[in-house]
Amino acid sequence: MSLLTILRPAAENDCRFIHNAHLHAVQYACIRSYNERVLQAWEALLDTESYYATINDPTKALWVIEYRGAIQGFFQVDFKEAQLDALYVHPLFHNKGLGTALLQRAEELARSQGLCFLKLYASLNSVPFYHLNGYESLCDAVLPLNKEIKVKCELMRKYL
Repeated sequence: MSLLTILRPAAENDCRFIHNAHLHAVQYACIRSYNERVLQAWEALLDTESYYATINDPTKALWVIEYRGAIQGFFQVDFKEAQLDALYVHPLFHNKGLGTALLQRAEELARSQGLCFLKLYASLNSVPFYHLNGYESLCDAVLPLNKEIKVKCELMRKYL
């Protein structure tokens, strides 16, 4: 990671930048694992209002990573569910250590909240990343994106 990298809690004025990184990650990083119908349904769920809600929820954490002066990724953890709800890095900045830095901070926060494990539903394209970072696959899963479209993923867990 560059010295110009900043990892910090998200603020409300970050939400449109978080949305941008999230949208590009879904559009470009997931394209090899999912068809256009799934990607369009997924994109339709992305809403800046959800980031505001997470920022203001004391049972959750939303952090961003700034790289070269702009927000290029984020994670969202739900402490009550012991779940990493989201971790995305803009696809132009993959393989620079940003995702690993985000994941390590999410795990640190989970430990500080007394959690002994963290679970997540990994998109198919992200499973190798989580395996490299010590997560074990528990089972295949399918999550609904809307009434008609479901997304295949993998339920994973890591003991902290």
